Amino acid sequence: MDVKLPVAGLVAEAWGLALRAALPSLPWLAGLMVLAGLYRLGLGVDAGAMINMFLLVAVFAAGVAFSLRAYRSMLGTAPGSFLQLAHANLAIYMAFLFVGVFIGFFLAILPGILLEASGRTDLDAKTDPAVVQAAFMDMLPTAYGAVFVVACALGLWALCFFAVRLLLVGAATASRGETMVFRTWPWTKGHAFRLSIAAFATHVGPFFAAIAVNAVLAPTLGTSPVGLFIGGALGVLLLAPFLLAGHGLAVSVLPRLVPATAETPAIAPVT
Repeated sequence: MDVKLPVAGLVAEAWGLALRAALPSLPWLAGLMVLAGLYRLGLGVDAGAMINMFLLVAVFAAGVAFSLRAYRSMLGTAPGSFLQLAHANLAIYMAFLFVGVFIGFFLAILPGILLEASGRTDLDAKTDPAVVQAAFMDMLPTAYGAVFVVACALGLWALCFFAVRLLLVGAATASRGETMVFRTWPWTKGHAFRLSIAAFATHVGPFFAAIAVNAVLAPTLGTSPVGLFIGGALGVLLLAPFLLAGHGLAVSVLPRLVPATAETPAIAPVT
């Protein structure tokens, strides 16, 4: 399908959809904040592996419920179920874990290979970590360091490209009433560049803004039980624009890229 995505229009529509879904999804967001706060508290006070695992599962379930409520508000109608969206999310997480472990393993061993190749130090099991770190920092301004930087950039690009190509999974699952994972991959073919530009306004900007605000507020919260709980809940609240705008971009793009042979989801106009 030869479609030229209107980047500015997509961004405007995405934020409009985010505003539409903000109030209806607020109770689910509040539940997610409470569970995230409890999970942060459990980690901070060492509540035990079983309790923390239970809380992590609860956070995931609350996140799926929040996403489903947001998608339904944006789409106007959405036959997708909680289990279908949870299945799709788990599939994406597993795919990212597989790709991320592969990239991370390569980047973890690459410095050692480059240090050996540069001849700056002889590495073995008994080499002092401080010596290795000093040699690595000394290598960074050289061509070997440039190779490592380029490898890191390519790894980040691969993860971002993977995320952009799977942008429509959640919205498609909610709108079509069936679990959609890699079946949406062909729909975004040839559109990664424009989707990436739009994502800077709906994903990248809000995400790093939330991280920056959280980093500024974290020292004032401290490590008391109350501070840990508030920190976890506040982290989710700060990420709410990122989550809602990200969902909004997917919903905005979906009817433009869904194949002609597939049923186009009904999306209520943004007002």
